[in-house]
Amino acid sequence: MSCLATSPGGGKLKWKGTVSGSTRILRDWPDRSYWRGFIGRFAVGIAFTVAVMAAWVATMPASQRDPLLAYWSSIKTPAPSFHPGVLLATPLSVQVHVAAAVFALVLGAVLLLLPKGTGFHRALGWSWVASMIVVAVTSVVMIADMRAGGVNALHVFTAVTVLSLWGGLTGIRRGNVRQHAGSMVGLYIGGLIIAGFFAFVPGRVMWAVFFGG
Repeated sequence: MSCLATSPGGGKLKWKGTVSGSTRILRDWPDRSYWRGFIGRFAVGIAFTVAVMAAWVATMPASQRDPLLAYWSSIKTPAPSFHPGVLLATPLSVQVHVAAAVFALVLGAVLLLLPKGTGFHRALGWSWVASMIVVAVTSVVMIADMRAGGVNALHVFTAVTVLSLWGGLTGIRRGNVRQHAGSMVGLYIGGLIIAGFFAFVPGRVMWAVFFGG
């Protein structure tokens, strides 16, 4: 039976097969409404990032916050200088976290661009889900390994990852393509692109890896 579904931006998606069938070939997608939804989520993500950043700084003790703000205000971005040894010197949880995040970032871009609903999409999709689970788990393990002072506002992205994966997987199991796409696209933007931005804040590991200080 042929079915119609709704895209994240409100357009129609066509697939062949039943809602519960294993073959869902989505045609004419991604379309303009899909990319409008992507841009909209990105804008919301930026606003969310600013709010999280403000909460993170505001919840710091003054003894930590004031030196940090002074440090950031004095930073000038140097020329890129790759120092892989910095990453290799970190705990294993950090290295696995970074590897899984980079893998998910690249694989997610491929999934966003290729046709949806094919067997290839499903295979890559499960690989992406597995990598995001690794990202979430290692982000929690790093709290102990890095002795970073416990949970802070940045760990909201771990909760975002768990909730988005649940929403995306339950959505597609129910044949709700709109929920599935919205959850997964939102997770890619929020859990990888925006969360990845924080990895390059001066003083963090990835800043030292790429800028040497």
